[in-house]
Amino acid sequence: MKIEELGERGLIERITKKFRIEKPVVTVGAGEDDCAVIEIDAAKKESKYLVLTTDTLQQSTHFPDGITAFQMGWSAVAANLSDIAAMGAVPFAFTISTGIPARTEVSFVDELLRGIETCASTYNTAVVGGDVVLSNEFILTGMCIGFTNDPVRRSGANLGDLLCVTGSLGNAALAMKIIKNELKVKEVPEHIEESAKKSLFQPQPRVNEGFVIANSGVVTSMIDISDGLAISIAELTRCSNLGAELYKENVPVFSEEIRSRLDLSVRECIEIAFYYGGDYELLFTIDPLALEDERLMSKLKREAKMSIIGKLVLPEEGIYFEIGGVDVEKEPIEIRGYQHF
Repeated sequence: MKIEELGERGLIERITKKFRIEKPVVTVGAGEDDCAVIEIDAAKKESKYLVLTTDTLQQSTHFPDGITAFQMGWSAVAANLSDIAAMGAVPFAFTISTGIPARTEVSFVDELLRGIETCASTYNTAVVGGDVVLSNEFILTGMCIGFTNDPVRRSGANLGDLLCVTGSLGNAALAMKIIKNELKVKEVPEHIEESAKKSLFQPQPRVNEGFVIANSGVVTSMIDISDGLAISIAELTRCSNLGAELYKENVPVFSEEIRSRLDLSVRECIEIAFYYGGDYELLFTIDPLALEDERLMSKLKREAKMSIIGKLVLPEEGIYFEIGGVDVEKEPIEIRGYQHF
């Protein structure tokens, strides 16, 4: 059956059945009334601040060849959760407005909804409402609500703070290169291709890592890096009026196996890690005195997969790679990444 045969009311009823709310604080859930109703006092759980974010994904711009309906739905939620994670907040409720072509199969929409519900529930987030409209292509606009006692801002970093990232970088970019056949190697091992494509098609927002970082007591600023590492470093330093010194050898790009199997040079790895979007990791700064706390450092490396990739310097120094040797040199980095315009 096509969506145009099901009709708007039939589609809305089908959607609301997918999003049954189990949270007792959601008094009115998806499709039950003109608005969702949430009991704030119970929902915030002693948190002082409410945080809100919204993100739009559209088929022609954000969904690469090979992505499934489930993964499209998952990505729409993950994009919003990543922003919540960057504030060190806990996500609570989510709404989704969807533009759907009339000739779309109902089974495709069912899978899309399953992806939305699976990602949201994975991070203990309730889907409480949304909207559907006729569109020439799939357009998914999500909005997420979260709570925190102390939101971590992009501003707040200090001179000398350590610049850090979570996880491993470049995996989504690697997948795009595989899809576009831009790698030098004739054949990419199947397990590497599958792993890279999962990073691109079904990104994992670092909600738990963001919470650990926010509650470490040493974080001074944070931002999500889905638009690329270089442009995110530029934004983070701009907000605190500082520059950044970066160490190439510390940037966590892929695994050793991927680098060796694909014969990627250091320059190629840096290019992929810094200038492509799609990595749903976090960039953050911490007080350098945190290095003296071995237990805390161990916790951040274990639970947030933290790597220290540089430090913040005076703004007039700009953003650069430190090149070691007899005489230390500075290699300025380009400020580019994914932008809509």
